[in-house]
Amino acid sequence: MKQQGDNYKRWDIIFIGLAFFASYFGAGNLIFPPMLGLESGTGWFPAVLGLTLSGIILPLATIVVISFAGGSVDSITSRVSKNFYKIIVGCIMVFANFVSVPRTAAVAAELGLQGIFPKLPYIPIVIIYFILAFYFVRTKENVIDKIGKILTPALALILFAIVILGLVNPVGTPSEPVVSNTFVHSFLGGYQTGDVLVSFMMANVFIGAITSKGYISDSSRNKAVLKASFIAFICLFIVYGGLLFMGAYGGSRFNPTIERSALLVNLVELLGGRITMVGFGIAVFLACFTTAVAQVTAISDYFVELSADRLNYKLTALVVSVIATSVALLGVDNIVKFSNPLFMAMYPTCIALIILGYGRKLIPNDGGFKGGVILTLLYSIFEAILSTGFSPKFIRYIVEIMPLHSYGFGWVLPFIVGLLGGTLIYFFISPKKAEKL
Repeated sequence: MKQQGDNYKRWDIIFIGLAFFASYFGAGNLIFPPMLGLESGTGWFPAVLGLTLSGIILPLATIVVISFAGGSVDSITSRVSKNFYKIIVGCIMVFANFVSVPRTAAVAAELGLQGIFPKLPYIPIVIIYFILAFYFVRTKENVIDKIGKILTPALALILFAIVILGLVNPVGTPSEPVVSNTFVHSFLGGYQTGDVLVSFMMANVFIGAITSKGYISDSSRNKAVLKASFIAFICLFIVYGGLLFMGAYGGSRFNPTIERSALLVNLVELLGGRITMVGFGIAVFLACFTTAVAQVTAISDYFVELSADRLNYKLTALVVSVIATSVALLGVDNIVKFSNPLFMAMYPTCIALIILGYGRKLIPNDGGFKGGVILTLLYSIFEAILSTGFSPKFIRYIVEIMPLHSYGFGWVLPFIVGLLGGTLIYFFISPKKAEKL
């Protein structure tokens, strides 16, 4: 009986790991890697490493550190402020509702169903998409099971088949890189997948799914999270790396000015014509749909929790779905343009929280958490303002004097200064004053 129970638990972890993969692998994960590959050309291998670091390792490391720190996002953010969890996660949830979730519908329609049936009208597809999503999320129990056991196996098989076909039968040859540093370019491109933000969104849902399987103690929960994250890493690395490789070897056929969506569709069509397009269309729909289901669940659950259960979960999920439907009608490219400044403002702050989470036992007081996060957030907001085209002189000056700014890591020095400065300040103030900060 014990062996049979162990087998059930092993399958539980596999399905949860697949659910991790499916929840991360959505709209951005499909459309960005091929373009990063095309832009990287012969420098595709460093590009794979850059994308792996920002698009796979950082998101999964976030789930791991949240589990090891206590099992909830609040266990990390509380050292910045008691209410910082509500602020940062709230911003992520609103961002996801207006950007991330609608983008999944836009990609599912434009690359998925319209890729198979070009004459299908866009608006009805989006509406039906969110009706189906609401059907899956209307009861939040077992959402992760539904994703991991029902939807993900088909998604993984189709994507793996397309990637393998692209690896053994490249569509062309790579060109010279059009960017100066393919590693840094792809690392920053990995921001656009939004998966570190997804980790902060989904951590409580993921970890809750694991504890519901009987992994109650800290040690058993942490081991389960590590195993599920490893499964997700393997799946994401195969698909990310394969899509980026396919894009790089399309250099002899496509100009880097091509739209992201068009590049991906043309690459798949070159691999096997109509047959691969049908499989690809199904995979696109499933990839986007699983992410939408997971994120709508997380958003709805967050606002129900924030209201102290005064909001009805099902009604909240319906409102979230309606909002996402409305925004999705803008289309993919408009959503991506709108999302870039928001990514730039939030992503470095989330990375700072990850670093602080891993170093939490070495940081002697909460001043380091407060200083590191506040200065990182402030600098990131300045960069986001500049990205919109609005460039006050003092903001531009502050951003451009930072070391590593040209590589996209200008936030590193403010983070270090805030970490050290905040820690020192807390050494010289009374505990009562520190509590009020």
